[in-house]
Amino acid sequence: MKIFSCLYFSILFNLALATSAPLVSAEEKVFVPTSFQLYYGSDPKIMSQLQEQLKKGQVVVIDLRGLNQNQITTLIDHAHQVGAKVIAYISVGELESLEKTNFKQFLKQHKKPTLLEKISIGKNEIFQSCHIDVNNSMWHKYLFKKIDQIYDQKVDGLFLDTIDTVDVYINQQEWPVSRRAKSVKAMIDLVRKFKESSPDKFIMQNRGLNLIGKSVFVGEETGILVPGLYLSKSHPHNPDGLLWESAYTHTGDWIDGKEREMIQIQKNGFTSVFTLGYTDTKADRRQFFQKSQAAGFIPAWGSSTKTLHKELTQGITTK
Repeated sequence: MKIFSCLYFSILFNLALATSAPLVSAEEKVFVPTSFQLYYGSDPKIMSQLQEQLKKGQVVVIDLRGLNQNQITTLIDHAHQVGAKVIAYISVGELESLEKTNFKQFLKQHKKPTLLEKISIGKNEIFQSCHIDVNNSMWHKYLFKKIDQIYDQKVDGLFLDTIDTVDVYINQQEWPVSRRAKSVKAMIDLVRKFKESSPDKFIMQNRGLNLIGKSVFVGEETGILVPGLYLSKSHPHNPDGLLWESAYTHTGDWIDGKEREMIQIQKNGFTSVFTLGYTDTKADRRQFFQKSQAAGFIPAWGSSTKTLHKELTQGITTK
């Protein structure tokens, strides 16, 4: 009887171990972002500094276009060793001047040579790029072709820039409200499509704060409510991260409301909120870090949007 009892409890113990082991393993694989770094350049010295500063939980944004294969591979390999993630820049709502040739060639290959004129809806004078109406299937195909090339480099995800082109749609007076709403919805669907197509990748949205709530109002006195990303609620295809760039620079009812939304988003934990402040804005550096910490956001600081290819951003511990 004693032998049977010992054997019985031994079997139960081994079964418990077998059942619990995968759960522990799964928990260890969960990535929890704790810090943020962004660098668009390729200077070897700065790249070495970036690599040396990598740490567990860090999300690093880079622009692959200026880097050689050795720089990319070395950075990503080391990031994986320490438990960091490297994600790559891609412009979603704007076509940069350097990319125009590639896109025009793409359109020629698909026998759509004049499409750019139809989907270009104005110019970003600061960065000399043109706003793109993402409500177009060929633009989607072009983006996903670029993404396939990006993922060939073994990066951990995407940094979705120029999502705030959605603000151009909302305020496009030449379009009827229904047309504006259609493009707003197209941007929301596209953001989710990036995550849906590669669920294991870390997707971070930059700006586009009009989209983060339960709904987006499109119109003037009257209008249409478009369902938003609703980042404070769980959704399998919502972005993993949201960057509030130029945080705490502006004041007013709208941005105050968005700040409250982002605090709730961070608190609920479905999407992590990051902040990036700049010296050449009205934001106070000390206050920027204090507010970010109090809200639970993950902050970084830079000199200017125009120097992100020249220097590393600075974290909360940098004096």
